[in-house]
Amino acid sequence: MLGALFFKECKQVLKSLVYLIYVVVFVLFITGQMSSDSAEGLQAPVPGQSYYGTTVTKDETLIMEGTLAKLVGDVYHNSWATYPLGFYKGVTLTDRETEQAEAILERCTGKPFAVLLEERSGHFGEYDPGSAEEMDAAQTNYKVPVKEGFTYAEFEAAMDEICDLVGRGSAYEKSKYEYGIRVPMTYELAKEEFDALCEKDRVTRAYMRLFCDYAGIVLAILPIFVGVSRALRDKRAKAQQVMFSKSASGAQIIVSRYLANLVMLCIPVFVTAFLMQQPFCYRAQALGIRADGMAFLTVPGVWLLPEIMVVLALSFLITELTDTILAVFLQVAWAIGSVFGADVLAGDFRMRLIARWNTLGQTTLFSSLEKEFLQNRGYYFLLAVVCVILTVVIYERKRRKGGSLIWKNMAG
Repeated sequence: MLGALFFKECKQVLKSLVYLIYVVVFVLFITGQMSSDSAEGLQAPVPGQSYYGTTVTKDETLIMEGTLAKLVGDVYHNSWATYPLGFYKGVTLTDRETEQAEAILERCTGKPFAVLLEERSGHFGEYDPGSAEEMDAAQTNYKVPVKEGFTYAEFEAAMDEICDLVGRGSAYEKSKYEYGIRVPMTYELAKEEFDALCEKDRVTRAYMRLFCDYAGIVLAILPIFVGVSRALRDKRAKAQQVMFSKSASGAQIIVSRYLANLVMLCIPVFVTAFLMQQPFCYRAQALGIRADGMAFLTVPGVWLLPEIMVVLALSFLITELTDTILAVFLQVAWAIGSVFGADVLAGDFRMRLIARWNTLGQTTLFSSLEKEFLQNRGYYFLLAVVCVILTVVIYERKRRKGGSLIWKNMAG
């Protein structure tokens, strides 16, 4: 019975206009976002290069120097980016507040703000402003040393004062800078990272993490519409009473619907991942590396599947409970908050719905965060299972009562 219902549901999904839109939007989004990530650029670092990219460090001294460097620029421009509710909010300080920020900088560095500006100007003057790579290197290499004897605890207290001036959601919150700061890589470190990418990630796993970063953004939203559409289909067709009278159990009906929609949602993801992985397989072969040909299944399977599961399961649950499109508004807000609320673009998994890893490589860093990442995905996998079970319970109660729970209770 379950198998027959599953295949019937799959056919129904294929006929759905909402599903067709899902496939088209997903493919267009992911190919558009990743079109610039070329496999040809993947090559071993060479000694003597002027720039080897950046890596994340959690060294307290470097965190202080990098954060203060950003602070000098923000005070100079008086333009502060904050994300109090996950959305961008520009802040401009008053003259008095700017003076307070300058005083905080002087307390941290032991230098007047005018001297810090002069040093900043001299640093950036050494780079070619017409070269994007040069300016990226200039920004990464710019550091502002703290004064002798200045402690990390004093730095934290100073950043708290900056947060009081600019408000919530700035780069000066501990939750932001405690994840580390980007610093230039040396040749030795670049070589170590490249070797890890080749030997541990076998190239394709690293690329699939970047694929999952982009795909995770859109997959936090698109499955909602597919799930809500399916949950409301019987109501639109006025077929609820027919479904309620079927001999199949509520568990069989809901589970078959859920699994069919889940499988159909996953197929375009894995097919697209497979196709986009191929250039990196060929590139790995050219470098003499045996690529992981199954990375298009294993990495998205762990990374994206729990996300799709919970987004779809919640859309089923909320829609079955309310018989409305409320899930669209609630879940889209959740997805947007998850995107804009991320403290960093490579890591900060915690309880984030969308796991971000917006970089190709950083294998060593990912290995250090892998346990946190797996806990995050495991949590959403279990939450999805719980939501499906609750949906079954609600569906069975509606069958017994002959219709909507909420509206009948309100009417009563």
